[in-house]
Amino acid sequence: MKEKQHVNIQIDHSEGGFYCDSISVVYNPSKFVLDFRQTTPRIDQIHGKNQQTLAVKHKVILLDVKFAKVFLNTLKSAVQGYEKKYGEIKLPKAKKTKKKAEIVDAKDEEYIG
Repeated sequence: MKEKQHVNIQIDHSEGGFYCDSISVVYNPSKFVLDFRQTTPRIDQIHGKNQQTLAVKHKVILLDVKFAKVFLNTLKSAVQGYEKKYGEIKLPKAKKTKKKAEIVDAKDEEYIG
């Protein structure tokens, strides 16, 4: 009979959640790179004049190609569950001037974020 094994798990809660309003996806034969971005407009005083500045934060996630497929299936299942419970998620019509998501085949290039 196998002896029960105990494993201690410590969860790091030091970083809060991250609101994302755009994403880009880059991939090569060995990985997917998800770059989640948050863009916040603000007004800065520059030389005594108000100027609009876009503050951009981003979080990059690198996924093994097989785990990218697991992630896709998990997200698809979660969206279906959400829509079953709360109703269809309706997307706004895309604006022609701004891309919200971009997908790039980076071949063997490295991601620099």
